[in-house]
Amino acid sequence: MKKTVLMVHFGLLLTAFSAHAEQPWSLKMVVPMEPGIVCNDIDLMLKFYVGVLGLKVVADANTAPEMSKRFGATPHGYRIVRLQTPYGERIKLVQPNNRPPKPEPVPLWVYERHGFAYLTFVIADMKDVVKRLKEHGVKLVSEEPVEVRKGVFAQYSLDPEGNYVEFVEYPDVPSYRPDLFKWRQFF
Repeated sequence: MKKTVLMVHFGLLLTAFSAHAEQPWSLKMVVPMEPGIVCNDIDLMLKFYVGVLGLKVVADANTAPEMSKRFGATPHGYRIVRLQTPYGERIKLVQPNNRPPKPEPVPLWVYERHGFAYLTFVIADMKDVVKRLKEHGVKLVSEEPVEVRKGVFAQYSLDPEGNYVEFVEYPDVPSYRPDLFKWRQFF
């Protein structure tokens, strides 16, 4: 009996260890992830992401129909604008040249949207961001930020085309993302 209990404990320990072991294969990314948002009115979206949120335009390019068709994006070509956050991530705004995409209805609840549902910006000062959003008439999902966990405040808003954008303020960012702070490189 004692041997069986010991083997069960060893098996549980081995299972727990293997759950935290390195994956046998992983993407070898060379820059942060860059989500893309397909737009109907890219200029309106730029007013929000650049004018309100302060992202920086780092590239603005057009892709010919031949290339975009071969690539599988659209048979009509497109305009793509790359925006960069102060932290270094990039968001791509894309507008097809000919046929605007069919807008999806904006669900009442964020988690009713299937697939890619929202972008999250981890920020330093929630009050300042919410004040700016309100000053620019940005639609907020709740009237004020919500404390979703002790000391963690979150606020959803909508961009001009109905995409949810989340802002989150953590009381201790290095505890939330210790992988980014193991060398104290940012603070």
